Amino acid sequence: MTDLPDSAPLAVSPRLTAALVGVRDRRERRNRRLRPVLWGVLAAVGVQSLYAEPGPGVQGVHLAVTVVLAGCLLPLAAVASGLWQVGKPLSCIAFCLSVTGFGLALGVLRPGAMSVLPASAAVLIAFLMLRRRQAALVGGVLVAGLVAEAVVGADGDVANLASELLFCVVLVLMAISMRQAGDNEERAELLLAQLEVAREAEAEAAALAERTRIAQDLHDVLAQTLSGLAVQVQAARRMARRDRAGDDLRELLDRAGTLVKEGLGDARRAVSALRGRRTPSLERLAELVERYRVDLELDVTLSVVGAPRVLPADADLALYRGAQEALTNAARYARGARTTVTLRYDPAATVLTIEDRRPAPGPAPSPLAVGSGLGLTGMRERLREVGGSAGAGPAKDGWKVRMEVPA
Repeated sequence: MTDLPDSAPLAVSPRLTAALVGVRDRRERRNRRLRPVLWGVLAAVGVQSLYAEPGPGVQGVHLAVTVVLAGCLLPLAAVASGLWQVGKPLSCIAFCLSVTGFGLALGVLRPGAMSVLPASAAVLIAFLMLRRRQAALVGGVLVAGLVAEAVVGADGDVANLASELLFCVVLVLMAISMRQAGDNEERAELLLAQLEVAREAEAEAAALAERTRIAQDLHDVLAQTLSGLAVQVQAARRMARRDRAGDDLRELLDRAGTLVKEGLGDARRAVSALRGRRTPSLERLAELVERYRVDLELDVTLSVVGAPRVLPADADLALYRGAQEALTNAARYARGARTTVTLRYDPAATVLTIEDRRPAPGPAPSPLAVGSGLGLTGMRERLREVGGSAGAGPAKDGWKVRMEVPA
């Protein structure tokens, strides 16, 4: 798999993560379109081997042809069928060098045969999948091998060498063109996602500015009026005590003072909400899970065990942020896995676990973007500050994050 464009940030928003998912899926579809090409190369080499001399056999040079031919065809068949994943650089280089080596060996055993086909297919894969320098290394090995065969006269003359090199150059140019077109399309998609995020941020900033203006007006009109009323009620209560007023009047003034105090608290909370200071909490955990499920197509479910209870604000926020970090990591590194979020209210603690399991054994998909590695560290520190704990590590067929705070 090719690297992400340089414009892709390390820390991504849900919209950008969704764009990265789309880019990754498009690349996989593009890579799958190469499989018929590999099958065609395999069929051409296999059919040609039936008529070339010496042919495959079980003795002498025929046995050598059989071994070399198998070395060419088996890797091609494995990659074409998807059994050998060449998305990672080392795996791709191993495939390219093995097919190139066996293809050149086939040319030594059977001069003039279609031995350049396996090696040229390897060069095509290299320039589509690897970095430019790594692909050039594979191409250099092929060119050196072809020239060496031509010099010793093991595989045709100079004209044959020129045609083989020209064929490889055409494939390289085609691969570079295809990759450049794909990269440009991916950059355009990511830039469009970034533009949408910027527009949303601009709209949110404008809305926040308007809410801030309204909050200021509300503060000036309501909060200051209630503050003045609280001062007057307090003065009236002192006068009532000084003049030894009746119990009914003093009780009425006490109730008025309590209502004014509650009104001030409500006014402050309303002002904070208008200014966008709504603090995330576990009450919004279902909303968070649903957003990751819909926006990022993450296979995630939420279950709550036990009777919910009110937690201290710091502990509540720490668990919410921890869940956010764990789900972001699942979207990055465990795409295609089944993720389970479990919030359990035990008598002595509140436990939140996020666990992902791959549906079937096999290599994990490449991460969409490489993070800084500080997310889990920050999660542990945040939980430690509120008297809780956090841990993360491999579990059965996946990864598990566990967070706990005292009840």
